[in-house]
This record gives sequence, C-alpha cells and structure tokens, in this order.
Amino acid sequence: MANNPLPVASAKFSIGGITADYTEVALAADTYIQVKGVRTMPGFGDTFQDITVEEVDDPRTRHAKGTANGVTMELVCSRRSDDPGQQAMVAAAETRSSYNVKVEIPTETGTFDTYYTSVLVMSANTGLGGPNDTQMITFSMQPQEAPIEVLAA
Repeated sequence: MANNPLPVASAKFSIGGITADYTEVALAADTYIQVKGVRTMPGFGDTFQDITVEEVDDPRTRHAKGTANGVTMELVCSRRSDDPGQQAMVAAAETRSSYNVKVEIPTETGTFDTYYTSVLVMSANTGLGGPNDTQMITFSMQPQEAPIEVLAA
C-alpha cells in the first residue's frame, strides 16, 4: 500500500432530521440534505475529561479518564442563502433539538467512509471581512453522541 495522504477534497457534510433513535440503522435510514459551499470540514471525535488525584504520601499526580465529551465542530461555508442544506442548518440553530449529521470522507479507492453523529447546532454566524473577501457562514455544533463509523465496502 502506498503511503499517500488522503485529501479532504470531495468530502460531503449533510444534515438529517431530529435525532430520535441513535443507531446505525436509524441514522442510515434518515433523509439528509447536503450542505453546499463548504470551505472547511469540521473534525470530530471524543475527548475524555482528565481526573487527577494528589495525595500527600504519593509524590506523583495520578490520572484517570472521566466522561467523554465530543469536540465542538465548526463547519465554515461560503454563504449561500438559497442552499437547502445551509437553510436546514440555520433552522436547526434556531431550535433546541439534536439533529443527525452525516460526514462522508473519500478513501484511497474512490469510495467514501461515512460517519454519523447527533449534534446541537449552536450557532449560524455570518462572517464578512474586507472588500476582497467573500461572505461566509460558520455553523458551530456540539456533538451529543460518539460518532458511528461506517467504512466503505
């Protein structure tokens, strides 16, 4: 196998419906709308809380793994007010519900690995800049569940 880096180009980010049943079968059966104009894809995964204990008779700080927390995901897009995917993300940001999202990442064989998770869309912030910049919208999301990975067949 060649040691070639895998590009992000051709990756896809899509939003589904409100999370009801967090299983691979239910997530795969949901209907998703692809978000267009994506400039940067978010990273995702869990980080565990560091629990520390310091005791007088032990000269070392001891560590344990605590609860898992999904890292905040930021999807940065060229602002397209007529894009159904961006419209769905803006609408999700106005609710308190968790939504299914699907991230499709290209593999070395031209297929896609798929990752599902459930997120709260925390914000939909419009970014401007200077005269030679283009309008952007950044969607900040907080995962509610650990990602489910489905590798390409």
